[in-house]
Amino acid sequence: RCPYMAKITTGYDILTGMQKQEAIGYFETYQEALDALSIYNLSNSKTLPQEALKTLGSNMYHAVMDYKDRQLPTFSEIFDKVFEKDMTSLSPQRQAAYKSSFKRLSSLHHKKINTISLFDLQAEFDKSKKDVKQKTLYDMKSLCTKVFEYAVIHQYIPRDNDYTSYIDTKQKDMNTKSDKHKSFSMDEIKALKSDNSIEAKVVLTYILTGCRPIELFGLSKKQIHIDELSNDNGEETMISYIVTGSKTKSGKNRCIPIHNEIKPYIFDVLKRLKNNKDVASYRYNIFDPVMKRIRLNHLPYDTRHTFATLAKLYKVDDFARKRIMGHKSADLTDDVYTHTLKNELYDEIQKIKI
Repeated sequence: RCPYMAKITTGYDILTGMQKQEAIGYFETYQEALDALSIYNLSNSKTLPQEALKTLGSNMYHAVMDYKDRQLPTFSEIFDKVFEKDMTSLSPQRQAAYKSSFKRLSSLHHKKINTISLFDLQAEFDKSKKDVKQKTLYDMKSLCTKVFEYAVIHQYIPRDNDYTSYIDTKQKDMNTKSDKHKSFSMDEIKALKSDNSIEAKVVLTYILTGCRPIELFGLSKKQIHIDELSNDNGEETMISYIVTGSKTKSGKNRCIPIHNEIKPYIFDVLKRLKNNKDVASYRYNIFDPVMKRIRLNHLPYDTRHTFATLAKLYKVDDFARKRIMGHKSADLTDDVYTHTLKNELYDEIQKIKI
């Protein structure tokens, strides 16, 4: 009943040069097949809107669109391409995080990218909210954004069909303060001092600088200043400090004064940290072994929480604490007009007593 086949060229044989062709549909008349080819070419050139193409012939239009839909990749197929292109250069930990996030989106794997709705996406996120951490939801959204961005760039879907920016990742209890991180107690800090190993000294250094773990990895000599004369507040003082930082504009390239407690072994600590490339290796090689040996139950970021607690306990100036930790001040005047004085930061951090 439909003896006329509309075919398109998909490529050429590398040896013979002959065309490779695929059928986009079968039609009752020669003219319908010819019209189908015209609709196919017009839809690719985007010279006419979809509604206008439908008016040229409903049967031919649907045949063409069905063919084009069959050629579109699935969510899983695009993820494989994105992973190969953008994620193989990431750390093993980040690669594992993206693979884990991909597994959680299992209902999307075999769906054509143009058939995935915001409802489909949100359903997966709502299901995961019950048993994952907030960071995992952010990783899942990042993955979806990369997949849909790839689909838009390669014209599998129009830009308006990228719904990823509307995905709600907020958990119901987000406003509830997390008890995941806890500060070291004074007795635990004393236990670290008594241990006296280089690993314990590393942990003490993080406690008394308030640094994120990565901020002390691989520092150069130019970033470390020991017993340097400074008179930025009008008084000539011998101070020691580190210039480092990460993550935010407020946190980068900031001055972190060195507490007198850690000054004698700061170079040994930085040397011990030199070969750590990420938080996972630091935790495996340094942090967890000393926690196990002293029988403490903490996570690497607990040291940063401990610094904030000690600073409050010993009445370190609030502006100085935020500058040392790399936090943005809530007071715009502080951030814009107040200059950081190294002498004052150094004096403030010495208020903390162990």
